[in-house]
Amino acid sequence: MEATPTLYTEHLILRPLELADADAIQQQFPHWEVVRYLNAFVPWPYPADGALTYLREIALPAIARAKSGTGRSA
Repeated sequence: MEATPTLYTEHLILRPLELADADAIQQQFPHWEVVRYLNAFVPWPYPADGALTYLREIALPAIARAKSGTGRSA
């Protein structure tokens, strides 16, 4: 399977998620304006290690499984 491409628009660069993104994600999550539209599975207040834990234990493994075709992607 091919690598996920980076997508470019006039106002946005969308690249594949990586563990190094955890700090930037963590900085955005304490803002109610960000999380109020998410479902009840997202804890509030957001834990100090919430982004790192989510990326390491849920998001990145799901992406890897989807790419390898070994099981469910979510």
